[in-house]
Amino acid sequence: MPDQDEADTSGSTAEFRAFADRPQGGEATQAWAMNAPRNQVAKFAAIVVGVAVLIAIIAFLFIA
Repeated sequence: MPDQDEADTSGSTAEFRAFADRPQGGEATQAWAMNAPRNQVAKFAAIVVGVAVLIAIIAFLFIA
């Protein structure tokens, strides 16, 4: 009986090879090819920055 350290990884390797060998047809695979509306991205970025600023203010108040 094989140990847990000697698990068969051929399934994962086969999945990776199938992913890597797939045709790169008409779909956008680059990270910079966004399909989201620009205003939604701007809103999300503003929320992230706002939360970061709020956390920084709270941290400053606890330190000071």
